[in-house]
Amino acid sequence: MRARSRTTTRTNVRIRQVATAAAVLPVLALGAACSGDDGGSGDEKGKAGATTSAAASPTTPAKAPLTAAQLRAALVKDAEVPGYKVEASKNEAMSPEDAMTSDKPECQPLADPPSTKPKYARKAFVGASVGKVDPANLPGGIQLTQMLLASHAPGDAAKMVADIRQALEKCTAFTATDGAGKKTPFAIKKGPAVTAGDEAVAYVMSDTGDKEGGTALVTVVRSGDASVTYLSVKGTGQAGDPPLAVAGKQDAKLKAAQAAG
Repeated sequence: MRARSRTTTRTNVRIRQVATAAAVLPVLALGAACSGDDGGSGDEKGKAGATTSAAASPTTPAKAPLTAAQLRAALVKDAEVPGYKVEASKNEAMSPEDAMTSDKPECQPLADPPSTKPKYARKAFVGASVGKVDPANLPGGIQLTQMLLASHAPGDAAKMVADIRQALEKCTAFTATDGAGKKTPFAIKKGPAVTAGDEAVAYVMSDTGDKEGGTALVTVVRSGDASVTYLSVKGTGQAGDPPLAVAGKQDAKLKAAQAAG
């Protein structure tokens, strides 16, 4: 009984560590974000592991970006992704401390997805957390993902993904400074090829000062002129896996919302 109690305690501590890592790494706007806007520009087609779709024709009027209310209505629900628990963020506040500025300009596209001040405008956004637990495989069976659904000006979501791909070709490390002046060193490596949405790109971001739980997989999926950033961590403190079932359903719902206008 005593051994079981210690195991349970260690597991509960690890769950709290995972939740903390997903909420803070890297300086995360994702855990608290719910609506807002910003600004920017760049372009490229998808590469291996991604599919692409053409931008709106110059003769076809672009639709207005989805609003925060539309994004929230399009957020995937628990019943649509069996095995996952989805919880929308309740905190609408945005903190200037959640901005991320890279000391290397070529690495800034990798700091932008979790930042409150990215290069490309988020016309609106909503945040959520997605949890999945395999009770028979603890703590490795714990995975928590923070999601950020965002709408962008026509073409900007594609430019954002193109910039991330370009940055991954030359950026392996950078130091980020948040809005309060705190500096955090990150190591970067390419993530798995992800086929989701119109195109997707993934990379692993590790806080080199936090060996226990400072690593996460960042996956950015584009759905038309909307995007979803997924930041995933495991109960072991390692980078998580891309939540493909969630990403597929979320892409379909965003496409439907954009089609409906």
